[in-house]
Amino acid sequence: MSIHAIMIDSQHAKVFSFAGGEVTHHAYHRHEPEHHTGHSADAGHNSEHFFSQVATHLAGATHLLLMGPGLGKDHFKSHLEKHHAHDLATKIVAVDTVDHPTDPQLVAHAREVFAMHHIEL
Repeated sequence: MSIHAIMIDSQHAKVFSFAGGEVTHHAYHRHEPEHHTGHSADAGHNSEHFFSQVATHLAGATHLLLMGPGLGKDHFKSHLEKHHAHDLATKIVAVDTVDHPTDPQLVAHAREVFAMHHIEL
């Protein structure tokens, strides 16, 4: 099983992976173009690229928990529904609003959510 909790906002993502009692994490950062053109299409493409990077890390996931303080988690969920409808979007067990907890707090929250959904880590 491949179980992940993702803390994501518009600029950063942390992917916590649970396997055999161990937790590992990987961080992603959205890279802004060097020259800002002011075109919203550029910003949208940059968001899609950022979300695609995170989604690639989640390939083969069996369960996903999306967390974040604002709309980033919802935009990422929409990205998964649009581009990964059959392989990742269907694996989302919950989408939770959290306001910048520490990594240990994120892991503890994820464990609670997965336990509520009867998912063994």
